[in-house]
Formats: sequence, C-alpha cells, structure tokens
Amino acid sequence: MIEKIFQLTGRLVQIVIQNPSDLQHVIGTANWAAGEIFDPVADTRTFKHVNVLDICEGTQRWTLQSFPSVGASVSPMECAALAALAHLVNAKAIFEFGTYKGVSTTQLALNVAEGGMVYTLDLPEDHPAYTLPIPKPEERAIAAEGGKGILIPRDLLNKVTFLSADSATFDEAPYLESMDLVFVDAAHSYEYVKNDSEKGWKMLRPGGVIAWHDCVASHRDVVKYLKECGHDIKLVGGTALAYSIKP
Repeated sequence: MIEKIFQLTGRLVQIVIQNPSDLQHVIGTANWAAGEIFDPVADTRTFKHVNVLDICEGTQRWTLQSFPSVGASVSPMECAALAALAHLVNAKAIFEFGTYKGVSTTQLALNVAEGGMVYTLDLPEDHPAYTLPIPKPEERAIAAEGGKGILIPRDLLNKVTFLSADSATFDEAPYLESMDLVFVDAAHSYEYVKNDSEKGWKMLRPGGVIAWHDCVASHRDVVKYLKECGHDIKLVGGTALAYSIKP
C-alpha cells in the first residue's frame, strides 16, 4: 500500500509539471471511486461479481437493439445482460416493473422465447399518482413523464402487454409463480424497491431470475435493500445490473 501511495504521489507531481489541467480528470475519477465506497451501506463490493459472458454456459445468440442515448435507461452492456438472463431461463413469461420509454422492454421482447410475453408495468399516463415516497426530484419528474413505451418497435408490440398502475397498489396475485424473469427498474426509493422486489419474488417461479437495475452507490436505497433481502445477489461486472435465482 505504501509503495502504491508513493507511486501515485510521483505521478501526480509529473502531471502537475506536464499539464496541470489533467488533474481535474484524475481527481474526478478518484472522487467517484471514493464515493462508491464511502458509505458502507451503498458499497457494492460485498456482492459477488460475474462477467456477462458467465451468465449462460456455452454459446448463446442474443438479439439487441440500439437507441440514441436515453437518460435513465439501461446501457448496451446491461441490454446484453438482460438478454443473457432471458436465455438462461428460456423465459416465456417476463415481468418488468418500470416501462419508461421502453428501451429495456425492447431487449426483453427481442429475447423472450417463441410464443412468450413481456408484461411491463408503469403509472397511468393520465393519472401518474403514486402512494409510496419518491424523494428524488428527478425520479418524480420521470414518473410524471408521458410516452411510456414509445420507443418499442411496432413489430415487437405483439410480444408486450402494457399494464398501467401504481406498483404499490398493483395486485400480483394473478401472476404468482408464473414468471421466468422479473426485472425491477421503477422508482428507486427504498419503499418502492422493497415493494416491487417482494411482489416480483412472489410472481417468480422456482428457478426463475429476478434482476434489478441501478445497483450502484448513487442509488443507495437499491443497494441497501439488496443487502438486506437475504437473496444470493450477483452483480454483473461493468454494469449496474444485479440478479438472483429463486431456489
């Protein structure tokens, strides 16, 4: 450790001499890394990390669709991870909490098994009221946005069933133990993550997979719930996607 500190100090001195403006990048990177571990509750290092290629054994053919940059959505690597999870369980029934613009819904619909269906739940556009707390202003703004699922290609709509409801009041009873894959990516407050995860777990068949988006320090409540829930959580390297297989 001492050797690495001396090495870092020497490099910082060199940067100051050669191009002091480069310090902004170095300090920014260091500050981000410190933020990832500063709060023990939000530290994701305790989760087992896996490579996206290790999710499925052998050769897999995934189908993905790219979109122009869409905020508050899944990254290309996370799209690949969702596809891998769908193929891992040969998913014919998939449930998604949080449709938003439909980027993740599209990836799920592209990789659902033949004859399968993706059920995706979001707030009604004409009445986007919610009953549990959403403390972050940016998430409240997303909840109020229209255009749910607007990016889903037309040729995939026959594989998607849209459900409009507040997930806090949504009745999961008709779907108990019927889902192969559940994806939790709606509001990220602790109350909603807990609500959606517990309902999703009940909806999941034994051997099915539940996945969560935004398992990162900046979404502390997601990490907090995953550390408390008692499931065997794996985090896909290079992503903010975590998952667990129901025994």
